[in-house]
Amino acid sequence: QLTQDPGGVSAASQHRFLELAAVEMDDPLLGLHIAAAMDLREIGLLFYLTASSATVAEALEHLAQYAATTTEEIRLEISQQQGETVLTFNRVLGIEEPCRQHSELIALAFNRVLHKLTNRDFAPARIGFAHARNSGLREIHRILRCPVEFVQTVDRWVLPQRVMELPIVSEDSRLLQILEAHAGGILSERRAPPGLRSLVEDRLVSLLPSGRPQASVIAEQLGMSERSLRRRLLEEGTNFAELLDRLRKRLALRHLDDEHVSLKQIAWLLGAVTS
Repeated sequence: QLTQDPGGVSAASQHRFLELAAVEMDDPLLGLHIAAAMDLREIGLLFYLTASSATVAEALEHLAQYAATTTEEIRLEISQQQGETVLTFNRVLGIEEPCRQHSELIALAFNRVLHKLTNRDFAPARIGFAHARNSGLREIHRILRCPVEFVQTVDRWVLPQRVMELPIVSEDSRLLQILEAHAGGILSERRAPPGLRSLVEDRLVSLLPSGRPQASVIAEQLGMSERSLRRRLLEEGTNFAELLDRLRKRLALRHLDDEHVSLKQIAWLLGAVTS
C-alpha cells in the first residue's frame, strides 16, 4: 500500500482488516469513503516527497522510487503510451488477501493528492482494477470521475500527458533533499526479511472478531506446535500476549479517528465483543 505504515502491521493484515470492516459496517465502498474524508498528510513520507517535487512527473518518479518505504507489496511502473502516462501497480508479494477496499482507497487518495499539490481540478483518463465488482459501479464512476474497468490483469491508472508537466505549488528543493536522504535510509533498513511476528499478526487479524485468538490456533495454521511458536516469539523479543495487545492498540488507533467506524464496530473487529 501507499499509505503510511501503521506501526508495522503487514500489508496482508491491513487488507484483511479493511475487508472485514466493510462487511461489518455494511459499506461496500468503505475504501473510497475513507479516502474522501482522510487528511492527506496522514499518508506520511510519500506525501511530503511528492509535495516537495517540482512537477507531477517528478513527483511520480519519487513515488515509484520510494514506495517501498511504506510497503514492500507494490512496485510502481511508469510508462508512456500514445500520448498518455500509464501507472502500473504490480503486487510483488503474492498476497492472497482480497484488496478491493485498499485498491480503491489508494486510487481516490492519489487523485486527491494530485489535485491538492497542483491546485488544479482534473480527472484521470481511466482507471483499471484487478479485482471484480458487481455493485456500486455508478457511484464509483461518480467518485473517481472517469471510466473504471474491473477484472484487469493489474491495477493501472492512466493520466493525460498534459498533467505530467503541471507544477507542484508547494515545491521545496531543500526539503526534498532532506526527505530523499531519510527515505534512502528507510529503504536500507527494510532489506531485512520479516520474522515470525509478522506471520502471527497476519493470522491474528482474521481471528480477532471471534473474540478468542489463541496461540494454539495460530500455531496449527503455521504448521508448528504451540510450544515452538511461543519459543520462537521469545527469540524475537516478544510473546503472544504482548503481540496481541500491541496489534489491538495499533489497529484501534488507526481507526478511532475514522468517523465512518463506530466504537462498537471497532470493538468487534478487535475481538473485544463477539458479533
